[in-house]
Amino acid sequence: MAETGPLIVPIDGLDRDPYRGLVAYPSPTPDAVESRISQLTDLGITSLEFQGPLRIGNLSALGKGVVGLVFSGMADEEHVAVKIRRVDSRRSSMSREAQMIQAANNAGIGPEFLGASRDILKMQFVEGLSLPSWLSGLKGRGTRAKIRSMFKELFEQCARLDAYGIDHGELSRAHKNVLVSSEGHPWILDFESASLMRRVNNFTSIAQYLFLSGRFSRRVLRVLGPVDRDDLVRSLRLYKAGRTNDGFEAVAKMLRL
Repeated sequence: MAETGPLIVPIDGLDRDPYRGLVAYPSPTPDAVESRISQLTDLGITSLEFQGPLRIGNLSALGKGVVGLVFSGMADEEHVAVKIRRVDSRRSSMSREAQMIQAANNAGIGPEFLGASRDILKMQFVEGLSLPSWLSGLKGRGTRAKIRSMFKELFEQCARLDAYGIDHGELSRAHKNVLVSSEGHPWILDFESASLMRRVNNFTSIAQYLFLSGRFSRRVLRVLGPVDRDDLVRSLRLYKAGRTNDGFEAVAKMLRL
């Protein structure tokens, strides 16, 4: 059955099918739906937009994880990102993720935190492409320069997270957690697995993802040319040993960033 309702749904319409199924996914009891709609209202969110790359039943979303579903929405006539906690999530609330986003914002990283309740997270809406899609869309002269410029900024963001003691925890799967804007600005997203207690591995994780392992790194190397894996590993060890500035400069120089 095709989606029959409007793409943009006002808050007072979210208690109807099929929308209620995503508002309180995957078990939309009346109490869960009512509670989440009330929380959305309290946060000033006036509508949700069911669009994005992920298809769930007859509707679309921006993202889906073990904690929640992410949608675009409107609040005070501004486009925002809205994460709604899954009914079956192991997390009892969104408070921990809210704290992690605010910590990342203090480091100048990630979409701006705009508010939270027990089951809702309200953030700055950012537009962009996943790393693989962004790379595939680059053509012609200047491609290598654009890649190196974006990679350098991404490395700098990861180094700042490391300096602030925030381990993202999922940058080994950066295709799911990094978007690149049309201007070539990287955005690190989704801090639901972040921690202030673990040893930080953001810089080394992103380096391994971009250059050392997996399908995406092979695509990168076809465009930028080969790198000396042993030299890169030595530079990363230097970084992990606490000589972060030396390690960063060594990696940047070796990769011609």
